[in-house]
Amino acid sequence: MVRWLAPIGFLIGLLFLTPVSQARSKRFIVHYKAQKISSQGRVQNVGQREVFKGKSAEEVRRNFPLGSQNILEIEEDLILLPSLEPGDRGIEDSFYQSQWHYFDSDGGIELPSAWDKTVGSSSIVVAVVDTGILNHRDLQNKILPGADLISDEVMANDGNGRDTDATDAGDWVEAGDFCFSGRSTNSSWHGTHVAGTVGAETANGIGVAGVAWGVKILPVRVLGKCGGYLSDIADGIRWAAGGSVSGLPVNSNPADVINLSLGGSGSCGSTIQSAIDFAVSKGSVIVVAAGNDQRNLNFNPYVPATCRNVITVGAGNRNAFRSFYSNYGDYVDVMAPGGDFDGQVFSTSNDGTKSAVRDSYKNMIGTSMAAPHVAGVAALIKSLKPALFPAQIEEILKTTTKYFNCTQLEGCGAGLINAFSALELAESTEPDGSFQGTEPISSFPDQPTGGRVIAYEEEGGGMCGSVAFVDGPKPPKGGLGAFLISLALGLLLSFTRPINKHKS
Repeated sequence: MVRWLAPIGFLIGLLFLTPVSQARSKRFIVHYKAQKISSQGRVQNVGQREVFKGKSAEEVRRNFPLGSQNILEIEEDLILLPSLEPGDRGIEDSFYQSQWHYFDSDGGIELPSAWDKTVGSSSIVVAVVDTGILNHRDLQNKILPGADLISDEVMANDGNGRDTDATDAGDWVEAGDFCFSGRSTNSSWHGTHVAGTVGAETANGIGVAGVAWGVKILPVRVLGKCGGYLSDIADGIRWAAGGSVSGLPVNSNPADVINLSLGGSGSCGSTIQSAIDFAVSKGSVIVVAAGNDQRNLNFNPYVPATCRNVITVGAGNRNAFRSFYSNYGDYVDVMAPGGDFDGQVFSTSNDGTKSAVRDSYKNMIGTSMAAPHVAGVAALIKSLKPALFPAQIEEILKTTTKYFNCTQLEGCGAGLINAFSALELAESTEPDGSFQGTEPISSFPDQPTGGRVIAYEEEGGGMCGSVAFVDGPKPPKGGLGAFLISLALGLLLSFTRPINKHKS
């Protein structure tokens, strides 16, 4: 009888077998002091950073090869994601009339009248820091040479690490991937969708219109399979703005505007804040999605949505109400169309479920979709007045908003962006270098170098991102009851949070 116990135990094990995520190492960004010999032969103390692996920050500190006394700061290298629920309704043919978010009297951004002033200049560059981009027929004449900043080959999903090929290799997830949570997902083609909103070819008889369809798009790939590390995203921001990063040539087309339709739960550490401050110091306008977890950012920090010197964008619907999923709070600067049950955001995509197959157009909703509307309008402002400073452009966008059914006291910033009014004000605004807003630019020395690795195995964990739904909205998890409860809690929190806005 005993000899049957092993087979029976094996069969019972099979019955209860469930998919689990592959273990994944935890990474930490170590900022440290190092000495450098200047061209004049003088010894200088400079700040450096490298990525290490370890069970904890304390373990990394103990094993730091230059000694813990030289460590300035240790922060976790967070994984950020566009959180997706891909659908299967690719739309092969579309019309401008589908893009309510441009012209609707309530929820649209008054774009047609703005185009009478400018459709964007080809000298203006918008960086889409995202999953990369595809050679879509509605984008192929707009794309500048980009870069792939993904340092992890598994996440890169293209067989190598950093290079100058920003092509989206797909971000599908299936059993065996370290972030697999029991449900396979198809490739999102997220960066291509965002790029289409920013600047798809317009008046060409096919597809969709872009907000700033005269500008150029710079693809910067930082998100792949299972998301992207914060350190790669920070390097992507720095590279897009013309800074030097490890493993890549300097970008010859520095970005005037940088769109970040990504994010996750966590504080804004010095790695990404210093990259943002560097880009802003170079003249780049940084636009960030607020996130899709229906949370008050005053009490739930998100990165990069709660960083300084960014324009944080919440999502609105066709009726000019806050979309149910959109984060809110004092960190939100403006609202833009992100869509929900009454209408989605239509843009460029692909029919491939894993690898790219055929150009298509799809609906998505989320703050990821709202952010590129703001990035596009910022690019239009830059096209009219290229010398305006980032803080001036943010002020113009805030000052010229239209009515929105969610006020600043309710966590929706200054209101819904108004492209026409923004351009009108920009025309009469002169560059003013003394106007830098209320958020200081840090001088933290943060230059990337090569990294050493300390091996460690741990369960991997993803973070919520800035895309809510793809191709047809689905109800919030928990049904209508859960949605109403979360809405009630959100309203309650909106009356209890601090009034003053402090970004950190």
